[in-house]
Amino acid sequence: MAYCVYCKTHILNIGQKCPNCGSTHFLTDDEPPKATETSEPRVEYHTVYVEKPVYVEKPYYVGDPAFRGKTVIRATSNKSWVAVLILCILTGGWGFHRFYVGKIGTGLLFLFTFGWCGIGWLIDLISILSGNFCDQYGLPLTK
Repeated sequence: MAYCVYCKTHILNIGQKCPNCGSTHFLTDDEPPKATETSEPRVEYHTVYVEKPVYVEKPYYVGDPAFRGKTVIRATSNKSWVAVLILCILTGGWGFHRFYVGKIGTGLLFLFTFGWCGIGWLIDLISILSGNFCDQYGLPLTK
C-alpha cells in the first residue's frame, strides 16, 4: 500500500500522480518515511492591528505633592494673604508665617536662625506684599 508523502492520500498505482496534490513522491508500508527537502521554509504573514494608546494627562488636585511645577490652571490657596502678612510683620523672625502656609522645613530654619538674621524675613515681607508668596503646594494666597 502506498501513501502520498505530502497529503497522506492512499495511492493504488505508484506510477500515477497523487489525485489530491499532484505529487509523484510516495511512501509504502514497508519503507521508513524519508525526510523531504523543501527549498524554503514556509512563512506566514498575519496583519495585526494594534490600537494606538491614548495618553491622558493626570489631573492634579490641590494638596497633591505632584502638583508643584505642573502647568495647569492655578487655583488659590485656602491660606489668607492678610493673615500671612500680619504673621510676617509680627513674628517674621521666628518664621510663624512659614509654618502657617505649610512650609515646615524653612519655618524651622527661620526659627533657629531668626529669619536668616533678618534678611530672609525682609525677603518674605517683600514677596508677600508683591503677591508672589505661595503656600507649600505653590498656590498663591487668597486675597
